Amino acid sequence: MPRRTRRQSQPMTQSPAGPTTWLRADYEFPSTFSYRMLDVSAQFAVGSPIPSPAAVKLALVDTAIRWSGDVSEGRRIFDVIKTARVCAVPPPRMVRFRAFIKRLKPPHSSAGSEAHTVKSTGVRDYFLLDGPLSVFIEVPQSNANDIVWLLQRIRRFGTSDSVCWCKEVREEVPCAELCPQKFSNLSNDRKGLVVRLSDLSQESLFEGFNPFGGNMRQANLEKDLYVIPLRVKRSGETWAILERI
Repeated sequence: MPRRTRRQSQPMTQSPAGPTTWLRADYEFPSTFSYRMLDVSAQFAVGSPIPSPAAVKLALVDTAIRWSGDVSEGRRIFDVIKTARVCAVPPPRMVRFRAFIKRLKPPHSSAGSEAHTVKSTGVRDYFLLDGPLSVFIEVPQSNANDIVWLLQRIRRFGTSDSVCWCKEVREEVPCAELCPQKFSNLSNDRKGLVVRLSDLSQESLFEGFNPFGGNMRQANLEKDLYVIPLRVKRSGETWAILERI
């Protein structure tokens, strides 16, 4: 793997011990991007213009399991990146619009074979990106090749509303001014869009996210308010044009 990159202070989860390197992956979306903000109603899904650090890490774990066919490989990647620092940088411009949607969900297995498909309606935020979404992650040098391979194969962040493909992966340190900053750590002159995001913690366990018999109480997510360097340039009742500060 190429030489170790210069470190830069970031207000994210602590970096792993030993030599590390920052990786940048650029993602493009064939249509829209949608990521429901933490702890908001699924029926009125207020969106975040970027995925949370937890979503990025879990996308890597999900990709590891899907491509290897082995849940233990997902557990290994989980341990590698659990405390990694992550920075998601939005493109220069985005359009946010609010849509009324109808979803068809299969009935719960306990409802029996005669149960009908469940219909639900709601409102959800969607984003159109004018350029790629850049995801930075600091990983141990010894695992960098594995993470590069997985970053190239991520196909969504969160739900199927965010289908994507990776355009490029390279070594690069993120610009601190473009990374989400914790609201509690900022001075009064910092401007931007406030969102609620989650990250894995030291206490997070793989079983808290394992869909094959896990226990959600073991997730132990860190939840906090972040400021993203975006501002509203123009807006209407159900739409807004956002530009990067």
